[in-house]
Amino acid sequence: MIRMIENPAELAGEDITGKYILRRLNYHWFAYGKAAIVIACKGTILQLEREETVYSERWGRRAYTGTGRRYPGGICPISAVACLCDTPDDVNAVIQLDVEAQDEFYQLIAKAEARVQALASSSRNSQFLEAAE
Repeated sequence: MIRMIENPAELAGEDITGKYILRRLNYHWFAYGKAAIVIACKGTILQLEREETVYSERWGRRAYTGTGRRYPGGICPISAVACLCDTPDDVNAVIQLDVEAQDEFYQLIAKAEARVQALASSSRNSQFLEAAE
């Protein structure tokens, strides 16, 4: 199951221990970053482990399998949790949406840049025509 977290303060440590979390990154609206597995909760601080990813034909990229080697992942405040996932497939699905959103975002930026270039070119042509008159 995938749960978007509107109010992280409502999360209970025992409810999310053993689950995958994704944190919203500050510099992109669409980026959740790497997943982590909650191994303990002390107050409002989560202790995390990271899982090694492997290339997956299904996802066409590195993905979580649930059986990858784990290593220490540090800590994070419970308030940073944006999404909670039960399974590796859930995490991979959310990250895939993230990848697609990033592609769409870059396509929109490219379209906007092309329009600005066309506008600038048109503007230069207008100036040359006015100067010729």
